[in-house]
Amino acid sequence: MQLDYHTKALRRLAEIGVHILPSGQFAFTDVGTASEAYVHHSTVPAALAAYAAVNPTFAGGRFPGLTLTAIVDKVPCMDGEEYTALALACGAEVPTFESSGKRLRVFGQTLLDILERYELYGCFERVKPYGSEGHHYSVRPIGFDWGGSWAPVPERMKAMRKCYRSMTPLQQVITLTVLHLYRPERDTHFLIGGCPTKILAADAMKILHSNGAAADWGRLVSHYAGW
Repeated sequence: MQLDYHTKALRRLAEIGVHILPSGQFAFTDVGTASEAYVHHSTVPAALAAYAAVNPTFAGGRFPGLTLTAIVDKVPCMDGEEYTALALACGAEVPTFESSGKRLRVFGQTLLDILERYELYGCFERVKPYGSEGHHYSVRPIGFDWGGSWAPVPERMKAMRKCYRSMTPLQQVITLTVLHLYRPERDTHFLIGGCPTKILAADAMKILHSNGAAADWGRLVSHYAGW
């Protein structure tokens, strides 16, 4: 099954004008195809990542105005081929589809690793888990009374936003990704009130690649298992 998804992902990438060279680098098979091929809405995250792996400027022009949060909000709609194509474009391993339980475990552990590695606990916290198997069920954005009333806590929300505004661009990209994987919709609770969240998707990919973080991001997103 893993091999099948890998083969189909390569075919999907070829359909939008991209292939992988023997060196592992991404390249256009045909710029015309890459510029004009139809891209289904659920394939957009993988296509953006693939085009950015070749040329971030091209990716930005191919999807003008497309934000990071817009592609992350599409992640729950993706299928196995699209998850695999995205992972390959980011230099991550082919995601597992062995079982839902394993995907939950990989996603949860990857999330914890990323929160620690990129020092994001100023915006997220561990709470009593409400689900099983995946560690992500114990992670929540800071700002609500998760252990009691689930009501907003204004001073904690204010501190979380202040922390976000002080982050590096890389930390902001990953924080936005995690927040929108947790709640894949327009944010009306957490990073509002002037927080810089309208990061273009192509710029986000450039930030990830330039900081050596694309594979971590790709592993997390391609193993999304619900939250």
